[in-house]
Amino acid sequence: MYKKNMLGAVLVGVLLAASAARADGMLQVQSPAVYDSAAYGVPRVKQECAVDSTVAEHVFRKIVDKYPDTQQIQDPAKMETGKVLKLTILSVQGIGGGGWTGSKGITVRADLVQDGRTIQTLVRKERSRGGLFGPVMGTCAILDEVSESLGQYFAIWLSKLDATPAGSSATAASAQPAFGAAASPADQINDQAEP
Repeated sequence: MYKKNMLGAVLVGVLLAASAARADGMLQVQSPAVYDSAAYGVPRVKQECAVDSTVAEHVFRKIVDKYPDTQQIQDPAKMETGKVLKLTILSVQGIGGGGWTGSKGITVRADLVQDGRTIQTLVRKERSRGGLFGPVMGTCAILDEVSESLGQYFAIWLSKLDATPAGSSATAASAQPAFGAAASPADQINDQAEP
């Protein structure tokens, strides 16, 4: 009986240790995103469209597709160890009135933080591109599509970082820098000049 209890206790201990180690290597995504103190945008659009929640949800969903163990965290400052993707909204472009009132866009900074230290940063701007139903879509629906595009981009960015070995001689055109490698300013910002 004693051996069974001891074996059970050891097994539970091993499982708890494995679970803690797995959680330490797991990626956390900040949700909702936060607005930079200097972020601009129409307050009513930001509030009615819940841009902070929408951006975080789409980024999280796209990352979960590639990394199923990913979880959400509301306050990354509470994490002392582990890896977290902090999302900061720098701007929300557009006014109400849907596609009839011009292009809509969102600029987000993603900071990949490991054990409290920022190891990579990427700023990405996405905007609406019109399309067949552009003129009849509402502002929030357009910003939702923009958020989905941002989510897809950040998920691809993370998978490229994961696939690029540290110290690799890959050029910026062929791959993003590896985790911990310094990125040039040209790699960190993409304003997408094309429509």
